Amino acid sequence: MIGLDNKRIIVTGGAPGIGLGIVTAIIEAGGHVAILDLLPEPHPDCQALITESGKCHYFKKCWEKTNTNLIASGDITKPESLNPAFAKCVNALGGTLDGIVTNAGIGTDKPFLDHSLNDFQRVLTVNQNGTFFPAQLAVRQFMTQPIDPITRSRGSIVMISSQAASNKCPGHFLTAYGGTKGFVKSFCMQLSHELATVGIRSNTISPGYIETDLNLELAKIRPDVNYYFQEAPPMKRLGSPKDIAGGAVYLLSDAATYVTGIDLRIDGGMSAGSGLTR
Repeated sequence: MIGLDNKRIIVTGGAPGIGLGIVTAIIEAGGHVAILDLLPEPHPDCQALITESGKCHYFKKCWEKTNTNLIASGDITKPESLNPAFAKCVNALGGTLDGIVTNAGIGTDKPFLDHSLNDFQRVLTVNQNGTFFPAQLAVRQFMTQPIDPITRSRGSIVMISSQAASNKCPGHFLTAYGGTKGFVKSFCMQLSHELATVGIRSNTISPGYIETDLNLELAKIRPDVNYYFQEAPPMKRLGSPKDIAGGAVYLLSDAATYVTGIDLRIDGGMSAGSGLTR
């Protein structure tokens, strides 16, 4: 029931990190994936997945091969880049779409008073525009497709928010990032209500501290962050991209056809309170 057999999914920011974990899980669950990412070449781990999975379809700068996993290069913040790249994704998936995961995003970790206008506009544009407009394109595609007579569903939208949208993150300075992820969470809730009657579901996932290249690089720059990564979650560890991927597969699957408007927190217990003892 939680499988994704023959479901066609677009994942933005799917080449590295959490996105790659989600792509891997979708393929393992039987789905077909189109990755929309700004990277001119996929992350090496993503390339390995494309090469080894046996069901990948790789497009390099409007890439053309056959199989089931597509990478289309596009800037999700610019309609002139996003719109044609999105259309290529749908076309490569056979002209239909069952779901989208809006995962692409960036963060800033600096004190509030140190933010410049450019800092703020960059994180705002990527995290808010880069969620709103891919979701809008997905909804337009869903509305061209018939509603499933059994599940009463046309499609599923999964947006990656953050624990920073709902609770403090000790040791971090996430005013800009947390604010934009708060937008994602609120936007998704409003959208879920608007689209519920037409069979389109919309939910968010709020990851906690996850072991990604970006977080590991931050820990090198600020060694004190390692303490918070290990001690702040009540479960006393970093999460992995696989932890987030399981939630995404569930929300995309037919097991969740009566689920919309929720925020699924996968944060090692941070939403219940910090596990710090000092």
